[in-house]
Amino acid sequence: MRKSLDPLARTALWTASMRAREHARADRLFEEPLAALLAGLEGPQIMRGFEGEVQRGVEDPALAVRTRFLDDQMHHAAEADDIRQFVLVAAGMDTRAFRMAWREETVFYELDRAALLRLKQSLLDDAGTACLYARRTVGVDLTRDWMSPLLAAGFKPGRPTAWLVEGLLYFLTAQQRDALLAEITHLSTTGSVLLADYVSQTSLDSPGMRAWLVKMADSGHAWQSGCDEPEVLLGRLGWEALVTEYGAPEADFGRWDAAVVEPGVPGTRGRYLVVARFGSLQV
Repeated sequence: MRKSLDPLARTALWTASMRAREHARADRLFEEPLAALLAGLEGPQIMRGFEGEVQRGVEDPALAVRTRFLDDQMHHAAEADDIRQFVLVAAGMDTRAFRMAWREETVFYELDRAALLRLKQSLLDDAGTACLYARRTVGVDLTRDWMSPLLAAGFKPGRPTAWLVEGLLYFLTAQQRDALLAEITHLSTTGSVLLADYVSQTSLDSPGMRAWLVKMADSGHAWQSGCDEPEVLLGRLGWEALVTEYGAPEADFGRWDAAVVEPGVPGTRGRYLVVARFGSLQV
């Protein structure tokens, strides 16, 4: 079934493999006991290929930092903002609905390619893994109509929602990104939260990113867009965004001081994490 996944969907196996590696560390930043199961044999192969050819065997801490940062923000949305409705946009092999504690009546909607979600569910079922919370998977193409299937699955637009858009935006063109964000906004009400990671366009255009971009494109999942002013981008839609660079005190966790892309090259790549709240701005 893994062989039937398209190249972009297979990046979920890569991500699962990196989370499994983090889980195996004594100083892990988060618990992810299902990651190795979901990564299978192909995930580590993809991971080693990129680290060997592009990062020269260096372990990039960005995935671990990103996961922990977004875990904390999702927990804050549930506890401080009293949000019960979560949508994982391009959920991939994410297991937050399983591995984190949530309040009663929490509902998770996982959006991604149908084939990937079927593989994930099959692996979870075979392992006898059960989710303690309401979890609804919705097979969609996020560049087409995904709102109708989400609404049909029971999503309530009138409820504050936490949207997680992790590991996705740079795979979209600027036009596709803008359409997706507009659609998320259309389904959001005051009090909703948007969590995402992204990369600056200046960084994408820099010579230091050339090898990475070529490798990603050759593998069938090119990085296609970035943004130097995410606050402005989201502000036009009515979101008030707080942008945190990797390595900032809030996104370090003791891992970023030695972060590198390859020996001697700083590892930020112009990447950042976004926490945005809807309804705070007048548009």
